[in-house]
Amino acid sequence: MKKKIGIVILTTVLLAGVILIVYAKSIVALFGAMWESAPIEIYDNIDDYERYRSGEQAEKEFQSKWDMDESIWPESITEKMNVTDYKMVYYDPWDAQYLGYLVVEYPPDAYTAETQRLLDYPSTEYKGYYGVTGESDYKLLAVYADPYYGFVYAMTDEDNTIIYAEQIFCDYFMDLDYKKYVPEKYFLDGFDASSGNSYQKSKM
Repeated sequence: MKKKIGIVILTTVLLAGVILIVYAKSIVALFGAMWESAPIEIYDNIDDYERYRSGEQAEKEFQSKWDMDESIWPESITEKMNVTDYKMVYYDPWDAQYLGYLVVEYPPDAYTAETQRLLDYPSTEYKGYYGVTGESDYKLLAVYADPYYGFVYAMTDEDNTIIYAEQIFCDYFMDLDYKKYVPEKYFLDGFDASSGNSYQKSKM
């Protein structure tokens, strides 16, 4: 009798193990398919700017951006703004990630006003997050940084041009190959959100 019970138990365990392996493989395959099917969405039409800037007017995926404060970016594009470059990238394989920049040439009076608005912004601490050490290519005017969700900031060439940029993500790294979509000079010095970055390792 004991031998029969042992065989039944062993058979049950083996069957459960096979089911578990099949189930696990199915889950891995499902998530793999989700990963591969998630599109990288790129928007560069400045006429649609407000659709991708956080707020109630934005499309659903862009309304909150992990509650990062995007008020550093202009509320809207006005006639006084000469937009020379713009890109917003959205990717959501598991969690939403946002990558963007906006380059604007202002007439002198508007540049002065916008510069002052940004200098009056209550900037946060940002050095040390994701390897960032500062900013040497441009003068940093305002920054909102979060040790988990990334950066929103504005900087200037001090010649009537202001660059607005953001890298918003979670889990201490970006799945996006961010250098492929944004000129390197628009990233803060030392920024590293690649998988396995040293900041991620220190937090995990």
